Amino acid sequence: MKQSKIFILLFFLFLIQGTVMPLIPFYSVGNNVQIISEFVLVALLMLAFFGSLSWGLKYAILFGFLIDIIYASVLGVYAFSLTLTVYLVYSISKWVNMNTAMTILLVAVGVCMQQFEVYVIYLMIGVTDQQLGFFFQFRLLPTVCLNAVFTMLIYYPFRRFFERLSDGIEK
Repeated sequence: MKQSKIFILLFFLFLIQGTVMPLIPFYSVGNNVQIISEFVLVALLMLAFFGSLSWGLKYAILFGFLIDIIYASVLGVYAFSLTLTVYLVYSISKWVNMNTAMTILLVAVGVCMQQFEVYVIYLMIGVTDQQLGFFFQFRLLPTVCLNAVFTMLIYYPFRRFFERLSDGIEK
């Protein structure tokens, strides 16, 4: 039952990030600006922080492959990058006091890591030819800002939800 609630929540965020968010007008702020909603990643990081790392990693692989199948041109890139990002950012979180500000900061770091991982992999295999400066200015900064605001909005309800679900499971 607990895992089905988490799956439904993550699937709902997956649907929002892929279908509803591109329809919102701020996506056309400028000709070059690329704003990517990474709501599933934000929820996965919060699941790892306040719930269970093992569940966070399992769902990162699952939803990474789902994102690869639906939206990406190369299978496995998002599955790898989501899982690696959740694990690395969770490892960093063990060294700090997890309050609201630190959670928002770590989620922003996670979004940066995941976006950069995907960029480097796509650059290495020739899927993109976007310049690094363009990537930082027109894609990474707007993406981090959107996902940091989303983290601020969902912090308290998601923290309570994941902490309640994590009672009685292995961490």
